[in-house]
Amino acid sequence: MKIRKYFSLDNDVYKVAFYTQDWSQGDKDLMAEFGEPEIDLGGNFDDGGALEFDLPSNLVTIMSDSPFTQDFDIRDEADSEDRAELWATTIAARLVSAVTTLRTNTNDYSREEVQTV
Repeated sequence: MKIRKYFSLDNDVYKVAFYTQDWSQGDKDLMAEFGEPEIDLGGNFDDGGALEFDLPSNLVTIMSDSPFTQDFDIRDEADSEDRAELWATTIAARLVSAVTTLRTNTNDYSREEVQTV
């Protein structure tokens, strides 16, 4: 799986778009069996220093709902560029965590047994 990020600045609006692509058949099979993971594009964003902000909760599935986008308007917040960067870093970490968790799923019970009498 690849995470592709696009950053743009248009009319004083910092825009970030995430695309998840090139999913392996193994990942697709896991999602078919265990469900497609979700991440929250909102919530709390905190860099551990001076920057902290909240966005409304926005749950998305990691493959089907791609691309994910978020805009930060400098006319609303002077630190919009920093917010865009922090949002991108946090969402990338949430995606990696969701995929890592997905890949830990196993089904050791399902099997076929044939008994001849």
